[in-house]
Amino acid sequence: MSAFWSSVLSAVQLFNRITVTAVLITAFSLLIYIALYNRRSEIGRAYAIVLACVIGTALGDLLAQISDVGSDEPWLRLQWVGIAFIPAASLHMSDVLLRATADTSPLRRLAPRVGAGIGLVVFLLVLFTDFVATPGLSREGLTHLVPGVLFYPFTLYYFASVGWASYNVFEARRRALTSTSKRRMTYLAFALPVPALSMFPYLLPTGWPSTLPLLVPWVGILLVNMGLGAAITLMGYTVAYFGAIAPDRVIKRRMVKYLIRGPLLAAMVITALVLSTRIERLLNLPGLFVGLIAAATIILLTQLFIVTLQPTLDRLIAGDDAAEVQRLQQFTERLMTTSDLTQYLENILVALCDLLRARTAFVTDCTQGGGVLCPQALTVIVGQAAEGANALPVPPQAVRSAIQLPVAARSGQRVFELEHDFIIWDGYWLIPLRSRDRQEVLGVMGLAARTSEPELLDEEREGVAVLIEQAARALEDALKQRRAFEALERLVPEAVDMQRRLASTENPAAPRLSDFERIPAQSYDDFTQMVRDALSQFWGGPKLTESPLLNLRVVAEAMQQENGNPTKALRRVLYNAIEQLKPEGTRSFTAAEWLFYNILELKIIQGLKVRDIAKRLVMSESDLYRKQRAAFEEVARIVLEMERAARERERQQAATANGVTLPSSEEKTNPPASSASATCP
Repeated sequence: MSAFWSSVLSAVQLFNRITVTAVLITAFSLLIYIALYNRRSEIGRAYAIVLACVIGTALGDLLAQISDVGSDEPWLRLQWVGIAFIPAASLHMSDVLLRATADTSPLRRLAPRVGAGIGLVVFLLVLFTDFVATPGLSREGLTHLVPGVLFYPFTLYYFASVGWASYNVFEARRRALTSTSKRRMTYLAFALPVPALSMFPYLLPTGWPSTLPLLVPWVGILLVNMGLGAAITLMGYTVAYFGAIAPDRVIKRRMVKYLIRGPLLAAMVITALVLSTRIERLLNLPGLFVGLIAAATIILLTQLFIVTLQPTLDRLIAGDDAAEVQRLQQFTERLMTTSDLTQYLENILVALCDLLRARTAFVTDCTQGGGVLCPQALTVIVGQAAEGANALPVPPQAVRSAIQLPVAARSGQRVFELEHDFIIWDGYWLIPLRSRDRQEVLGVMGLAARTSEPELLDEEREGVAVLIEQAARALEDALKQRRAFEALERLVPEAVDMQRRLASTENPAAPRLSDFERIPAQSYDDFTQMVRDALSQFWGGPKLTESPLLNLRVVAEAMQQENGNPTKALRRVLYNAIEQLKPEGTRSFTAAEWLFYNILELKIIQGLKVRDIAKRLVMSESDLYRKQRAAFEEVARIVLEMERAARERERQQAATANGVTLPSSEEKTNPPASSASATCP
C-alpha cells in the first residue's frame, strides 16, 4: 500500500505543478487582455495589479517546486513579492469599486498607498533579513521557510486588510443600483478575497508533522491553486465589462475566444509535454517526441474546435439575439472583396473564351463613379488586349452604345436572346449586363468576334447565357454590398456614440462623457466627432443644442452677438469656421482648393443631398464621403485655433484687469468667432 500512496502523492504533486503553471499562464494572459481592452478603466488597472501579485507568487512557487533540494530557498523568498503587496492591491481594487458607486473616502484612498509602502518594506526584510522569515528551511513534512519575529504582526495586518477589502466590495454591491451591477459586484465580492487567502504562507507558523500523511496537505494545495485559477478568471470576465464601450455580446465572444486560444491552449500544451515524460517508459519512445506530437495534435484540434463550434457558441452567447447574430455571420461569410470580384469575373471570362474560342474578353463595371470608364471603374480583361493590361480593346463610345441598348418590351425577361442582345463594334461582340429587374445596366461584357455576325450553336448559346447571368449577378451583388458599406460608414460614428452611452448606463464604472476631453488639446479625435455631430444638425437638433461644444470660450464670446442664445452662438462659430475654408476669387466647383468649402457649403449650409452634391462636384458618392471626413477635420482644426485665441484673449484681459502685462502668444491666423465681418445665414 505504501507504494500505491507514494504513486498517488507523486501524481498529486505533478498535477499541482501543472495547475500552478496554468494559473501563471492565465494570470499573464488576463494581464495582456486588460492592457489591450481595459487599460483606460481604473478598475481594470487595479485588477492588473492583483494579477501582477499572483504572477509573482505563482512563479516563485513553480520555480521552488522544480528546483533541486538546497537551491529552492531563493525562489521561496521570491514568492513574497506577491504576498507582501496583495493586501494593498486588494484594498486598492475595493476602493476603486466603491468610488465607482460614488462613495469616496480619503482614508480609504490613503490605505492602499500605506499598504504599498508596508509591502515594500516586508519584501525587503524577507530578502535581506530574518525578521519576517529566518534563513534556512524546515524540511519536516513540507519544505517551507521558518517565521521570524515580525511574521505575526504581518499576519495580523494581512488578514485585516483582506477583511477590509472584502467588506468594501460587499458595500459596493449594496450600493449598486441595477441588477447587472449587483450581479457583477457579487462575482467580485466572492472572487477578490480568494487570491489573498490562497497566497498566504500558512506553512510558516504551522508546518506539517512528518508523522501525518503528506497527501492531505498536497491535495489541499492543489485545490487552493485550482480555486485561485477559477477566481482570477471570474474576476477577469467581470472586469472586462467595466469601462468597455462594446456590447456585452462582443465582450463575451472576445473573452471566450481569447481564453480558448490563449491560456487554455497553452495549459493543454504544457500538460501534454509534462505528461509525455512520464509515459516515456510505457510507450518505449522518446518523451520529447511524444510531447511534440501531443502538443501539435492539441493545437490542431483546438483550432478545429474554434472553427466548427465558434458560430454555435456565438449564438449561445447572444441568447435572444441569436437570429440577428446568425444573419451577421452569414453576411460576413458572403462578403466579396474587390480582389474576389476580379478573380470571379476572370474565371467567367476564361470560360467564355474557351467556349467560343475567343482570343480576348473583358468586363467593365458601369456602377462606380457614376459613369462609364471612370477612374474608379472595375475593368477585367483576359487574353490579348489591344492596348496594355488595363485599357479596353474598344473605345468608350462602344461601351456607351451597349449601355444604351433598349430593353424594349422584354422587361423582366430572363432568356438570353443573342440576335437582339449582342451589338457588333470593330471586331468585338458587346452585350450589356443588366440587373435582375432588367432596368439597370451594371456593366458591359465583350469578346473578340470570331465571325462578322454572331452565329452560335444551341449548346454555345446556353453556355453564354449562363456566363452572362453569372457576371451580371456578381456585379449586382457587388453594387449592393458597396451601397451597404457606404451606409455602414455613415452609421459607424453614431454606433460608437450609442455604445458609449450604453456602457455608461449599464454599469457605474463605465466612462461617461465627462471622462472625455471636451477641448481637443489631449483628445483631438473626440473633438472632431463633436464638431461633426454639431454640423450634422446645423439648423437644429439635439446634437447641436446639447453639444459639449457649447462650453467653449469662443462660443461664450459669440453669445454677445446672439442675445445670449448659446445654440445660435455655436452655429455662428461653425459658420465662421466654414467660411475660413473659402478661397479668394471666383467660386469654382471643380478646382481642388474649393473642394472642402464646396462640400460643407452645399451639405451643411444649403442642405443638399449627397447624390446632388456628388453630381455638382463631379465625383462619386464614396469619394465624396472620404473628402467630407477631411473637411470635418479641417473645421475642427479651425475651431480649435479659434478656441485657443479666445483663451489667449481672456488671459490677456484678466492680466490687464490686474495691472499685469503678459507677453502675447503667437497670433492665430483665423479671426475670432465674434468678428463682425462674419454673418451667419
